[in-house]
Formats: sequence, C-alpha cells, structure tokens
Amino acid sequence: MQPLRFRPLRVAAALLLGLGLAACSDDTQDLYAHHRAFFKYSPVAAVQPLYTALNNPGQFCAVTFETSHIRFASPTGQGQTVLRTAAEAYGKPESIAGFVVGTPSVPDLNLQYLPLAFDLACPACYEEALITKQLQFAGPEALSCGRCHRTYDLQNAGTLSQGEGTWRLFRYQVSYANDAVVIIN
Repeated sequence: MQPLRFRPLRVAAALLLGLGLAACSDDTQDLYAHHRAFFKYSPVAAVQPLYTALNNPGQFCAVTFETSHIRFASPTGQGQTVLRTAAEAYGKPESIAGFVVGTPSVPDLNLQYLPLAFDLACPACYEEALITKQLQFAGPEALSCGRCHRTYDLQNAGTLSQGEGTWRLFRYQVSYANDAVVIIN
C-alpha cells in the first residue's frame, strides 16, 4: 500500500476556486423583491386591458388601487375600473404603488412568453429617499419617473434604461391560469 501524497498545486487551486465562488455569492441580486405584495383577480377576461396584457407579447397594463375602485390602464391610456369590494373578495391587494403586469415582446431563454409583474413605485426614489413615486408609461414597454427622470425597460426585466445607477424595478412572482385568474405575490 502506498502512502497518500498531497499535490500542493491541486489543493491550492481547489481552495482558490472555492474562495472565489464564495466571494461572488455576495454580489448576486435576488430576482424578486422582498417587499410585501399581493393581488388576485378573476375573471381576467372581463377586464380588457389586463386580458390584453397577459395574452399578447409586448403588452402591459398598470393596476392602481384607489379608494373605491381598482383601475386597469394600458400604455395608451385606455382603461377600465372595477369596484374594490368585488375585487377584494379574493384578498386585500397590497403593493407599494400599484402594479404593472404584462408579457414582454422578447421570449425568455426557453422561448416562452411568460407574464411579468413589477411594482409601480420608482425603486430609486423609494430606496434613496423613501418617496413612493408612481411610475408612468413612457412607451409600450417603458416606465418613467417624473421625480428623478429615470426610465425602466419592461422588455428587459425592469432594468434601468435611462438615468444613473443600477436600479431595476421591484419584481414579483405572477401566475396566470386559463385566462381566468391572475395572482401576483
């Protein structure tokens, strides 16, 4: 039986690789926001801006919550309102400033057009100054902030497209089934 021989170069290389991987783990960003969010709505087909956004690539819909109703609006300004009491039968909506939900015009890496949901709050204003500034559509797949003048690209997972910083929109999980129910959380 031969004695074990250590190969210093292999051990050193494995150690450096392990340290390098551990150092990179601190730099990763989470895909989804850590802010509380909830919205469940059915029947989706009864609200044209929401139905269009969830079933057509390149379409998005803003969802805002007002005192007595919920407003669904497309980037062109066409909208529809629903009484809050009817929508809240599924649970009280919760967000920072509302939601934007829809389907990007570019498929994901699996060539699927999966729906996305983001908070309508400007992440830069919210994180830097605790100001809840609601974003507005700056195009079919772009949102902009009237306060800091940053623009976010909905087609590219809510990343910053104009302005300083590395901000991206607060993203939430969304499920959509059978043209009937959408759930954001």
